[in-house]
Amino acid sequence: MPYDSVLLYLVNWLTRCLPPTRCYRMKVRLYRLCGFDIADSCRIVSSAAFWGSIDLSIGADTFVGHDFLVIGGTCKVTIGKHVDIGPRVCIAAGTHEIDVTGDHSAGPGLSRDVVIEDGVWIGAGTTILGGVRIGRKTVVGAGSLVNRDLPPFTVAVGVPCRPLKRLTEESH
Repeated sequence: MPYDSVLLYLVNWLTRCLPPTRCYRMKVRLYRLCGFDIADSCRIVSSAAFWGSIDLSIGADTFVGHDFLVIGGTCKVTIGKHVDIGPRVCIAAGTHEIDVTGDHSAGPGLSRDVVIEDGVWIGAGTTILGGVRIGRKTVVGAGSLVNRDLPPFTVAVGVPCRPLKRLTEESH
């Protein structure tokens, strides 16, 4: 849903003025003014920021950690229910085509959607690139770079992020 970028700027600024781990419902209401679809029970830490023409959806009982950043052009970012996002996680949905003839290597901009399914846990300092789907109940290790889809019920780690093991009821 298109929104006013000035309004998003003001909401990002205003939420930073609120106590970091309090006033969750107020933050949700403020981000809804920007057209985001965020469940009432979502908990967004005050240092989170959203930039770009993002069609954002965050499900119920999801925690969004310190310094979370979503950035990148015109795209849809869907975060499911019961998701835990650690501090300093970045979703960079925007990128550029490579331009070998112009003055800059970064050519025209483009964006790709991101989907984080229900029950996912994303460790601190992880970067998630556009065009990625993280499957249900997947655990992404801290400091990972997610540049491809991750299957459900998986522990995945690394740069680039790769599945390490399959989660089962017996494996934990």
